[in-house]
Amino acid sequence: MNTLISSFVKKISESNPGYSELDLKKMEYGLICFIDEITKFVPYFIIFWILSLQKYYIIALLFFCPIRLFSGGYHAKTYWGCFFISFIVFFMIIICGKYLIINTIIIISLLIISFILICIFSPVDNINKPIKSKERRLKLKYYSIFITLFLIIACYFIPNRFLNTAAISIVSATAMMMIGKINTNFTFIKTKKSL
Repeated sequence: MNTLISSFVKKISESNPGYSELDLKKMEYGLICFIDEITKFVPYFIIFWILSLQKYYIIALLFFCPIRLFSGGYHAKTYWGCFFISFIVFFMIIICGKYLIINTIIIISLLIISFILICIFSPVDNINKPIKSKERRLKLKYYSIFITLFLIIACYFIPNRFLNTAAISIVSATAMMMIGKINTNFTFIKTKKSL
């Protein structure tokens, strides 16, 4: 797939010589990320549709992905690692959201803790693509905070049967951010020691 995307970007560069090398690399990276995500989310939808859990999956997507997009988090080293870890995360969100009965006070507490953690630690660097600009880091932090707050408020406007799924999605996105933070720090320390 990456070869096909590289060929596509090469054709674009030939027909539009105005693009810089950096623009083309960004375009290629964006297309690879987009295709990677589509090739995960469509099979997941089919699996959850077969299990009659597709509505819960859509709620999990809507409440997990926007936070994850701006706050960052854990990234597996391979596509298949990412595929299976993401599937397990969504499966756990959906099963817990549908079948666990969680007290409203616990939900509110978890959402407040998640919001505080997002405010303090967001955004988390991706080991493969660290955030280099202070402006970009600050912008991502503000987006993460705003989106998390918006989604927390939105939890109370969705049907009650989806509330647990929405709240667990927010908590899971925060947990993945924290795992990513720990993983990035551990990798950084390990790299420093090996130098």
